[in-house]
Amino acid sequence: MISIKEYEEERDFESIVESCRKEQWVRFYGPKKDWFRQALKTSESYVAFVDEQYAGFVRALTDGFFTIFCCEIIVEKEYRRQGVGKALLQTLNDKYPSCVIDVISDNDAFYEANGFKVLANGMRQF
Repeated sequence: MISIKEYEEERDFESIVESCRKEQWVRFYGPKKDWFRQALKTSESYVAFVDEQYAGFVRALTDGFFTIFCCEIIVEKEYRRQGVGKALLQTLNDKYPSCVIDVISDNDAFYEANGFKVLANGMRQF
């Protein structure tokens, strides 16, 4: 059974960092790891569990009225295609029903399977 809980640093941080390490998202487990710790605390961060085992997380930013920006979402490989990612996104929808979720994706198929549509190209300043 999938359960979604609000992020708790002591319980969740190391599992989330390990997820980032597995995906090679270096900015979250390298020298800026403590920045990521702070970001998880100050964002809308939720953790998924399947039968009480860590299964993934989502971190998002919102104004609470119009837009939610999904910053990161990772589901552990062994729990993919079991509804975990969908449950994480649904948690954001349930908490902020007037908002739409925006993402910049490197996995369009996941988002399209969850009702997202490509609207435009994203950009980032480097």
